[in-house]
Amino acid sequence: MKKLLRELYNMKILLILIITLISLRSFASTFPVVRSITPFSGSRFYLPNNSNKHTSIVMLHGSEGGSERYADMEANVLATQGYAVLVLCYFDCNRISSLPKQTLTNIEATIVLDAVRWLRTQSLSNNKVVFYGYSRGGELSIITGSLDMTADNRPNGIIAHSPSDVFVGPWNGGWKEHACWLCTAGINKCSEKSPKSDYQWNPLCGINNDKNKMDFTKSSWLISGINILVKKRIEIEKYDGPILITVGEKDEVWPVDQTKRIEKTLKDAGKKPEVHYFAKEGHSFLWDAELKRKEMVLDFLQRI
Repeated sequence: MKKLLRELYNMKILLILIITLISLRSFASTFPVVRSITPFSGSRFYLPNNSNKHTSIVMLHGSEGGSERYADMEANVLATQGYAVLVLCYFDCNRISSLPKQTLTNIEATIVLDAVRWLRTQSLSNNKVVFYGYSRGGELSIITGSLDMTADNRPNGIIAHSPSDVFVGPWNGGWKEHACWLCTAGINKCSEKSPKSDYQWNPLCGINNDKNKMDFTKSSWLISGINILVKKRIEIEKYDGPILITVGEKDEVWPVDQTKRIEKTLKDAGKKPEVHYFAKEGHSFLWDAELKRKEMVLDFLQRI
């Protein structure tokens, strides 16, 4: 009797597994977004779940690094709208949350051009590719747009939220974390009023991440292996395609003047950038303003 009950139980478990697998397969075939592999370490590639030709987007995250998934939600939304979105990790890729953050330094900017070339080789690509960067990713979008390009790696458009008009220096999120700085006088010997000289870098936050040992004369970026000096102007006027820029006039991270200089540079060169200033917004937009910004992004993409 016990043997029979055990066999019936095993058959029940098997039946549940079969039904679950069939359900998952059915769900996978109807869900509007699928994910595919990429040759770019730590990157994620989201595609519409259909056989239509589509425009591709190289989405560039900010200083939080590629191991964070802040950009993935918008990437999924864009995929539901018919776009193939490569969330390109350009630094701090595949990091386990318990490990130190990588410093944004010595990053090869031309990886974005490699991504454009790769996207155009995909079977369902319509050959159109757009850069879309946020903050430091916006800076990278503008930088890449200023580079010498060929027909196979030139983007059809650039979107940048709160970009910089100059090459900016290294950054590590740990530099703002209290746990990453040790009081040289000993535990509980320093106060909030203690000068920075009373602290030293905590090696547990990454031996190579010590802010005091960084060369801030060099920007975060390499171009074909060459270090670019900090504050060098980005020659975005070299790009001859459509550009959309959004920025908050109360940006507390990067001043709005940076965007104004980009706009002036482009207009002085005879370009017609689409630049939108949000009077009440900071570096990151909230609620209605963020929805409005995303609507502008979609409208821009539809016109590419």
